[in-house]
Amino acid sequence: MEETTEATTGYSHEPVENSGTCTVNIESDQCTANAEEDETAPADVSSYDWLSIVDMLGLQKHPAELVPCDVVGKELPLLEMWECFYTTYSRSVGFGIRIHTTSSNECRGVWRREWVCARQGFRRAKFLSPADRKRGSRDCTRCGCTACFHVLKSMSGTSWKVQRFDTNHNHALAAQEHLQFLRSNRKVTSSQASQIRTYKYAGLWTCDIVNLMVQQVGGFERLGFTRKDAYNKAAAMHRAETVETNSEGLLGYLASKIDSTDLTLYAKYAIDEEDRLCHIFWSDSGCQQDYMCFSDVLAFDTTYRSNTFNKPLVMFVGVNNHFRTCVFGFALLVNEKIESYKWVLETFLDCMHRRQPAVVVTDGDAAMKAVIILCFPDATHRLCGWHLSTNATSNIKSPNFTKAFRKLLYSHYNVPQWYERWDALLDKFELHDNV
Repeated sequence: MEETTEATTGYSHEPVENSGTCTVNIESDQCTANAEEDETAPADVSSYDWLSIVDMLGLQKHPAELVPCDVVGKELPLLEMWECFYTTYSRSVGFGIRIHTTSSNECRGVWRREWVCARQGFRRAKFLSPADRKRGSRDCTRCGCTACFHVLKSMSGTSWKVQRFDTNHNHALAAQEHLQFLRSNRKVTSSQASQIRTYKYAGLWTCDIVNLMVQQVGGFERLGFTRKDAYNKAAAMHRAETVETNSEGLLGYLASKIDSTDLTLYAKYAIDEEDRLCHIFWSDSGCQQDYMCFSDVLAFDTTYRSNTFNKPLVMFVGVNNHFRTCVFGFALLVNEKIESYKWVLETFLDCMHRRQPAVVVTDGDAAMKAVIILCFPDATHRLCGWHLSTNATSNIKSPNFTKAFRKLLYSHYNVPQWYERWDALLDKFELHDNV
């Protein structure tokens, strides 16, 4: 993507560091979200060295000889250093790890993280023998192991301190020749991924690529990943290439509509650190005119990852003077976090000349609620009637109650009348203890 800092017509464009293409009034922002991020897997810690970390901690023991008192209370400046420490420790001892809990807030960001042994906990009962299972169940690997590693960020935000370090395992540890097959130790490196991509372009099947790479390194034990990992990586790269191609096509299509048929069409997108499309919002002239006339009530909901790109689709809608649905805009987001919703609502306000709605209707999502308070401070927030009806139906298995509840929900009453009928409904179905 080429960079430009000027918009030739429509909305003004403010240059953003590392921003993507800006054509006419299609604007771009930098987005820090990563669509491929997996919060349950350890991050890439290859840039940190074990020897330098233990030197900072003042430790002289082999990793397998460490005990809790050697580590609890120690501090390091970066969370990634502790991740490198525990990853190296687990590999030396002979067990796999996974991220179990990550605590964060808007002010401090991530402030607590807990890693556990991969065999921590137990498989939930509903997954042991479901009635509709067509394939046999996988081997049950969890056995309630208590080994874990907790770190906390200091209030100043300058260091991370070990809160807990449990080294007790209730299962046999993996032998050294099997360590590379533990999930936390398996990884397709960037050079291996490039090799897989090259062979795929040449027309080789993924199974043949894996066999060739095994021959090159001298066996599966030296490869660093399994055959299934190679299939997953090849599929992920294919999806990324498809999305990148379609992203350029989408931006080109919007730019062509601006040039030819809709001079006031508004579109804005954000890119991540790797220059991939992160979020995009668009609204044509008809949508903007409808909002200027019928902005009293704004409803927006997320169609959760039901499209080809596996991204949440946000639709901004309202009702016109004929009680017909009118659309105000669309957005594709990388996730449903607070940062994503804040970006799309701020973009929506910029598109609509900062005109705020009087009432906002949503499905009650916690992230939406938090952002609505920030972006629409004067608006009244209400829950969607369809979601209320669905929740009531799923929790109270009574067709008669569902019918009466919907009648109460969608009929016109003043406040005293509504509460009178609500109390009567609770009395009829004996639900006072459930309110």
